[in-house]
Amino acid sequence: MLGRLLGVIQILVGLAIWFGFAAGTVAFHMAVGSLFVLVLWIVGLIALFVLDKRGLALFTLLWGGLVLWFGMAQTTLLVGTGHWAIRLAHLLVGMAAIGLVESLGKATKAHYAAKETATMTAA
Repeated sequence: MLGRLLGVIQILVGLAIWFGFAAGTVAFHMAVGSLFVLVLWIVGLIALFVLDKRGLALFTLLWGGLVLWFGMAQTTLLVGTGHWAIRLAHLLVGMAAIGLVESLGKATKAHYAAKETATMTAA
């Protein structure tokens, strides 16, 4: 749930910055983005140790690093008229991260629910 909340905040604040409504909130956007990546990494680590298939969890951990780097570096990439492409890519990379945290969270919940059901059935 925290990943969802932070993701929605990021999209809303990011779009407000993009369209010039909230230029003074860039530091807030960066702080919330860093917190979101921390949540992404925590969910990824939990999934890495809980789930049988670890590929998505590993990819999520790497993707979190990309999100963090891209968010910090985006102001220096394609400066000028082509910067809109970087902004769009930043939005898409962030939205993919939201999807990853959602997917891993759902898989982890399903794993624990199945484990609990198996325990109750065995008892």
